[in-house]
Amino acid sequence: MRLLFVNYEFPPVGGGAAYASMATARELVAMGHRIDFLTAATPGAQKDEEIDGVRVFRVRCHRRSVHDIGLLGALSFLALAVPRLRALAKHNRYDACHYYFGLPTGLLSCVPGAHRSSPYVISLRGSDVPGYSPELRKIHHFMLPFTRRIWCGADRVIANSQDLRRLAAASLPGLRVDVILNGAAAPKALPIGARPCPGGQILTVSRLIKRKAVDTLIQAVARSRDRMLHLDIAGEGPEGAALRHLAHSVGVADRVRFHGFVDRAQLASLYANADVFTLVSRAESCSMAMLEAMAAGLPIVATKVGGNVELIQHNVNGLLVEPENIDVLESALSALARDPQQRLRFGAHNRSLIEQRYGWRSVAQQYEAVFNEIVTIPETPGSAAESNPGILQRRGIDS
Repeated sequence: MRLLFVNYEFPPVGGGAAYASMATARELVAMGHRIDFLTAATPGAQKDEEIDGVRVFRVRCHRRSVHDIGLLGALSFLALAVPRLRALAKHNRYDACHYYFGLPTGLLSCVPGAHRSSPYVISLRGSDVPGYSPELRKIHHFMLPFTRRIWCGADRVIANSQDLRRLAAASLPGLRVDVILNGAAAPKALPIGARPCPGGQILTVSRLIKRKAVDTLIQAVARSRDRMLHLDIAGEGPEGAALRHLAHSVGVADRVRFHGFVDRAQLASLYANADVFTLVSRAESCSMAMLEAMAAGLPIVATKVGGNVELIQHNVNGLLVEPENIDVLESALSALARDPQQRLRFGAHNRSLIEQRYGWRSVAQQYEAVFNEIVTIPETPGSAAESNPGILQRRGIDS
C-alpha cells in the first residue's frame, strides 16, 4: 500500500506520538509498504528527506518549546500544511491517510483536496481527547463539533489504550474505537543485571507539566529516611522552575538532578544507569517513556491510572500505587531499592514483554491489518462502513 502519515510532531521534538508515528512508519516500510510523512520542520533538519525508506515532507511552523507547540504553533502548522497536503495527494494516489491526533492534525481531513478521496485513520493520543487534560477543557468544549466530525468521518479511530477509548466514548457514544498500544525497541546491547543493593537510582522521563505529578515524586524522595533514593528527571516543561524550587525547599537538591531535554543517546545512558523507572502521572494514556524503560529491562513503579494498568501488573513486572499518595510511593521505591532480585525479576519480565508483545513490528502489523480492511471496505448493507456513518457521508453515499 501507499500511505500518507500526518503528524505535527516529529523526532526529536514533541512527545511519545512523534516517536511512535515514525517507528510505525519505518516498520511498515520494512514490511513492503510505501510511506510519505507530512510533518512540521524541526531545528536543523532538512526540509524534505528520506529516513529509513520513509519520505519525510516538512513545513515550517512556530513552536513554543521542544515539548509544546502551543496554540499559535498548531495554527501555523495547519495553515502551512494545507497546500503541501493537497500537492502530495494530487500527485500521489494514497491508499489511505493516517492522522496522528484528532486535534490539531485531524482538522486537515476536513480540508477540500484529493486526499479526501482516500479513507483515513485517526490515532488518538491523549491530549486530543476531551476530558484528558483539564487545562484544555475550554478548547475542547469549543472544538467538540469539529472533533465529532473528524472522528465520525474516519474509517477507523484508534486509541492507544483501553482507558483512552473509554474517555473517547464519553464524547461520542456509539462510535467504534479500536485500541493499538504503543511499542518500543529492545536495545540488544543492553544487558539486564541486578546492581549491588541498595539500588536507589530512580529515573523519570516526562514533560514537566502538572498532569505528570513530578512534584509528588520529589516529595517521595525527600521522605526517604536513609537518603538512599536519588532521582534523575529528563524532560522540560512549564513546571520546571517550580519543581527545582520544590527540590531546594524540601532539602533534596543534592539528590535530584534535572537533565532538561536529552537526546536519544543521553536517554539510553540514563536508562542504563537507572535502577528503577517511575511514572507518577495523574492521568496517562500509553507512556512511550515507560515502554522504553521496560525495553531497557528496568522495573517500574507507576500510578494506577489510564494505560499504566494495561502495561504493569502489580508484583509481576512492577509496582502500582495510587496517584498522589506520597508515602506509598516512597515505600514502593525504597522496597525496590533494597531488593536487587526483585528488580532483576521485574526487569527481565519487562524486556520479555517488549520482545514478545510490544515491539514496533507488532504495532505496525496491527496498523497494517487496519489499513487492509479500510482500503477494501465493501459499501454494502452490514459492511464495516455502516459502523461509522460519516464514512458513507464523506463518500457521497446517502446513509
